[in-house]
Amino acid sequence: AVIHNYARYLATHAPDWPDKDWRGMRAMENLPTLFWLYRRTGDEIVLQAAQSIQANCFDWTHYFVDFPWDSEAILKNKIPHNWGPIGLTAHVVNVAMAVKYPGVWYQQSQEDSFKEAVYEGLKNLDRHHGQVAGRFSGDEHISGTRPTQGTELCAVVELMYSLENLIQVLGDPILADRLEQLAYNANPGTCTDDYWAHQYDQQANQVLCTNAPREWSTNGDSSNLYGLEPNFGCCTANMHQGWPKFVAHMWMATPDRGLAAVTYGPSVVSAKVANGVDARIEEKTLYPFQGDIQLTISVSEPAAFPLYLRIPVWAEGAVISIGDTRLKPQPGSFCAVEREWKTGDVIQLTLPMVLRTETRYNDAVSILRGPLYYSLKIEEEWKEFKRHHDTLPVIDWEIYPKSAWNYGLILDRTNPDLSIQVETQAIGEKPFATATAPVVLKVKGKKIPAWGLVNNSAGPAPISPVKSEEAVEELTLIPYGSTRLRITEFPTISE
Repeated sequence: AVIHNYARYLATHAPDWPDKDWRGMRAMENLPTLFWLYRRTGDEIVLQAAQSIQANCFDWTHYFVDFPWDSEAILKNKIPHNWGPIGLTAHVVNVAMAVKYPGVWYQQSQEDSFKEAVYEGLKNLDRHHGQVAGRFSGDEHISGTRPTQGTELCAVVELMYSLENLIQVLGDPILADRLEQLAYNANPGTCTDDYWAHQYDQQANQVLCTNAPREWSTNGDSSNLYGLEPNFGCCTANMHQGWPKFVAHMWMATPDRGLAAVTYGPSVVSAKVANGVDARIEEKTLYPFQGDIQLTISVSEPAAFPLYLRIPVWAEGAVISIGDTRLKPQPGSFCAVEREWKTGDVIQLTLPMVLRTETRYNDAVSILRGPLYYSLKIEEEWKEFKRHHDTLPVIDWEIYPKSAWNYGLILDRTNPDLSIQVETQAIGEKPFATATAPVVLKVKGKKIPAWGLVNNSAGPAPISPVKSEEAVEELTLIPYGSTRLRITEFPTISE
């Protein structure tokens, strides 16, 4: 009743969503709730409220299509790093939230231009501000593609939520691939393995976490400390939505009374399927570290309904097995498995986790396996910066490197499996602990002596390939989410 009364108030009162204010930038956050309400009540006044908001707040749809903050704006130092009306359009959390707005509104408008604006916006953000793990830069304001630019934890969890909304509307498996990258890399990579401390800003190449100035657009000196509320308290309040909302969106209902496995991980889903049959599916897996997934079906009575299994775009050679039936689904799709299901049916999904590479800033290379990026394991020295509680481990930490980080890789970019050895071990109590990373990659490399610190961050990686007369060393790479200090974008060594 409270939400319904709120919707009526919005529909019957003059709109107040000015472009120059925060509420005008974020007004469309109301729409997921309003559409939830409309699906339950059918009250047309709810759609009137949504229409009023969409017509009177900041126009993110045209913003994403005619994107103002491109690479030229970076070069000419035109991106506004302030809190004025224009600066709010470059604010990383505003942008991460707004990614979903055109797609959410598409439900009511049914105009393809709104759907297309979602993809145009993501393309523009990736091209001009893209970072590893599906995120884009924003150390308060969007700030380019250099791997030492930060991304706020708030923006990571808000972008996850935006993708979760978009998947519900658009049903695009590519968006779910990106959601997994954020959830399994950027989300844990900006927190300690026990979640007692987090950063405000994370970096892809992060070799020193100290209270010191860096080349952020706006953020302060404490932004990449691990702690209670470094720089500002918003991420402390906001970080907790990441995992619960991700888990809540792992499975989704489909219009044909089936279920879709949107993202993978150990889970159990209970839902109504077919004509009201109770179904339960238990998922057993070591994903995202390994690619074997087992789904066990329980139903209150035998029932025919479709199960849609997402096949990531990287999963060439994926196989679905049900008894004696084997399917070879298309990567980058939802594969529909339709049959009459009975209790005890088991689906085995195998997603081959082949090593692959990605070309990054200055022609550097990043290494991926499945949904995970892999980063150099750097030995760490933790120093207590500030303690917030007498007994609980509520502490701000500085982290210093105790081993070298300035390495280039000796790597066959086209066939990385020829250059990299994969080692696995049991998953520990803390899946993203540095010391017990479930997957370890071994690769050869050489130090690059000229590559050092600049303004308390790793300097720009030398343009690949790089000549080095240093000795060949064996390097250890672990999942990005298992690192606090890391190199993720590596130069490559010339022959």
